[in-house]
Amino acid sequence: MSLQNAPDFDTMERGDDMAALLNLINRLFCLFFSASLLFTGGVNRAFNGDVYPFESETSVIYFESLLRAQGVTTDGESWIFSGRNALERVSLDGKTVLAVNAQAIPDALKERYGSAHVGGISFADGLIWAPIEDSKTWAHPIVATFDAKTLAFTGDYWELPVGNHGHGVPWVAADAGNGLLYAGDGGNDREIFIYDLGDLSERGKLALAEPVEDIQGGEVYEGLLYLGSNDRTRAVYTVDPATGEVTKLFDRIAYQPKAIDNFGGEGEDLTLLLLPDSTVIHTLQTGASFLDLRLRHYKLPE
Repeated sequence: MSLQNAPDFDTMERGDDMAALLNLINRLFCLFFSASLLFTGGVNRAFNGDVYPFESETSVIYFESLLRAQGVTTDGESWIFSGRNALERVSLDGKTVLAVNAQAIPDALKERYGSAHVGGISFADGLIWAPIEDSKTWAHPIVATFDAKTLAFTGDYWELPVGNHGHGVPWVAADAGNGLLYAGDGGNDREIFIYDLGDLSERGKLALAEPVEDIQGGEVYEGLLYLGSNDRTRAVYTVDPATGEVTKLFDRIAYQPKAIDNFGGEGEDLTLLLLPDSTVIHTLQTGASFLDLRLRHYKLPE
């Protein structure tokens, strides 16, 4: 489907203004942020325990974390984040906001379908592929596309079969090389649904050899589907699309109690990109205090 009169260039200009404002806020409040991160970092260390080490991390707190709290992907030149109703593009060093769409979900989708939540995103063919849910209703699972540079809505969207996504569409992963889009369902830990990247027609299912609990994001890299989870240790997995074989790569936290939901922070999306420091896996998660959001950079496990 396509909405008319897109992109909205007024929205693009507002996005530029928002990016400039966010950069100014970051500079003015850097000392305040640093003090806050000392606190949140201490809380996070109390929960991390002895887990697979990351090489470095980029942290944001408070307002800006809301723009990044759901998903992350990359076009190879920048990080692109999703918030509940936002998209943000940031330089690879994590310091400069390049573009913002603070109201990414179009009004037409809100009015027609009750769309209210952007999930874990993916990049392919110059576009951001974004899953959009009608929150806890889950009657209209949608995938929409946005320009990867400006973050403006392209006008194109598709409604996925509700029979496949009875608990929404929390994440998608684009496989541009094979023309496929993988999409999850919030209540299904044994299957991943496959669609054509061109017209979003159904292409089948990927049956997992073993269940992966609470998948929050995925990305295809060198023939494997990488998954970021919010399971008991916020683990990262790979899946072989040819066989469904699941391999657990590493844990992001050591503590596992589920009596308090998301105890120790929430595991979110991930993306893959080889950086000069040899890190490849870049994972998104909230801190244990839920005041901050962290993009952590890992080398591939040997």
